[in-house]
Amino acid sequence: MTVAQVVLSIFAPKEIEERLTDLLLEHEPTAAAGFTSGEVYGHGAATAYRSVTEQIRGYTRLVEITVAGAEADIQDLLARLAEALPGRGITYRICTLTNSGSVE
Repeated sequence: MTVAQVVLSIFAPKEIEERLTDLLLEHEPTAAAGFTSGEVYGHGAATAYRSVTEQIRGYTRLVEITVAGAEADIQDLLARLAEALPGRGITYRICTLTNSGSVE
């Protein structure tokens, strides 16, 4: 039986990046798989601005973290994040992973 692999993209306020990263490293499947992170900017009507300055600029600074793994592990990770960081402005997307590898 094949285990469904997915890609999780997490978007969170930049100020909680360190705590969020610590939580991902504490989650054994995520730490084993590894993940990437970087600063991104949120734009558009659905963006939750946290200050007047962000409203004037028209964007908000976020950290984006991407991790691939088994769907069950990703759902477990999201449950842990919801427990540890409720109401902190974290959003996410999950997409099915159809292929991955290295270009050689």
